Amino acid sequence: MLGLHIAMASLQVRWKVRRYETSRWLLCGSMAVFCIHYFLQMTQGFRAQGADVGAVVNIMFYTPVVFAITLSIINMESTRSVMRRYCLRSAAAYALIVAIFIFGVFSNKSLHLGGLLYVMLAFFVGSMAYFIYASYSEVLKRKKKLLEESAGDLLPHVRYARSSLVLVCVSAAFLPIAILFNTLLLVVGPLMLLVLIFFVHSFISLGYYITPVENMLEEQEEQEEQEKTADQTAYGAQLDSGDDGQTELSISSSERMKKIEAALEKWCDDRMYKDCNVTIYSLAANLGCKKNELTEYFNLSQHTNFRTWLSDIRFNEAVRMMKENPEFSNDAISTECGFSSHTQIYRIFKQKTGLSPSQWREQMI
Repeated sequence: MLGLHIAMASLQVRWKVRRYETSRWLLCGSMAVFCIHYFLQMTQGFRAQGADVGAVVNIMFYTPVVFAITLSIINMESTRSVMRRYCLRSAAAYALIVAIFIFGVFSNKSLHLGGLLYVMLAFFVGSMAYFIYASYSEVLKRKKKLLEESAGDLLPHVRYARSSLVLVCVSAAFLPIAILFNTLLLVVGPLMLLVLIFFVHSFISLGYYITPVENMLEEQEEQEEQEKTADQTAYGAQLDSGDDGQTELSISSSERMKKIEAALEKWCDDRMYKDCNVTIYSLAANLGCKKNELTEYFNLSQHTNFRTWLSDIRFNEAVRMMKENPEFSNDAISTECGFSSHTQIYRIFKQKTGLSPSQWREQMI
């Protein structure tokens, strides 16, 4: 039912984002494996053959389920090249567990693997811990990247990332118990099902906030990875050119910063910040410069980053509009200033003034 719920939810989202849809079908696949596992347990009676046989079968099915769920999280937080690396690692880890299983079956002529069961369990727990840590690492990297490169509301993404990691960690803590101990399965089983339901619903709710800007960010991130090596090579060649080259580079860089500053002033005068989907990539393309140049300008000239700079501009514009047009609603001002949601303008006002927009209005009156 959960897999069907995830699949049917694809009909309700407003925008189709490749990254999100890939994670959706990974989760659907994991739910399908759960169904196959349950069907085989009921029809073949593995538990009746012994607790060790049931544990072996559980490891064989729970491993791809855990990998698919953690990979769905990693896929939401990383690029395709990073995702491919983790897919290969998960395939290698599962192949190793399968190899141990096959060796044990041929050695013991049955599903009673003896001590090899604990070897399989050790590899299962180790690989599960690794992929959970990998998910946590990619979530942190993604959050840092979004803070630097986008200006939209991060709350839906932060909520999903935080809840998914917590729920996966809780499930991982109980999985070894569910595998080894039949008597505790009546308690652990419903708890894990509840955790899985919360995880699925947090994933589905994230889909309602997904916008096309996610596709653009993903494409730009992959292009940036491809150009990174070339840029480093070019930079090294400039350094090798000696002191004269460094002087010319410094002069050129200074002139470039002035051009970027003038272009940014024109961009603000044209009120281009009203676009709630603007990113550092789209801004750089609009100004006719590279993303790295724009980042360097914000760091060296403004002593800030893109997100903070744009939030300050939108906040100042919102303050001006509230003073000049007190009849405008908060939602209207939020849209006019480029905030992606009314919750975003609420949080920025709280951060800047310690008051909500409505409280600030009342204080000004």
